[in-house]
Amino acid sequence: MPHLQPTIEILRGYGAFTKVITQGRRYEKPPIKAFVEIKSSENSSLRIGYTITKRVGKSAHRNRLKRLMREAFLAKKNEFTRLLGPNNQIEIVFMYNGNSKIAPKMVRFSSIADAFSSISKIIAGEK
Repeated sequence: MPHLQPTIEILRGYGAFTKVITQGRRYEKPPIKAFVEIKSSENSSLRIGYTITKRVGKSAHRNRLKRLMREAFLAKKNEFTRLLGPNNQIEIVFMYNGNSKIAPKMVRFSSIADAFSSISKIIAGEK
């Protein structure tokens, strides 16, 4: 059985995505952009969302990229959970950059995982 994220960690809804993208800080490490919003809250939580623009290509390619992004996050989850403070709520939207020079069907897990790792280090350095 695959390791799935608990539902509490999934960012859902157009409004939630729009809020994080417009109000959050933007970090970029090709082929991934991350929009991060850190808020104070009574309990600490990490909520994640994934998005890919339609200009990337066919739905099969977009779905594959979303699966790769979810797996890369699960592999690097500890790096992001270290960012949580005692009373912080962190919301992150990961967006695949459609302007990447690599064709969507040629993107590998390692390039996305490396981008996630770099983004978590950048966020940790600014905190």
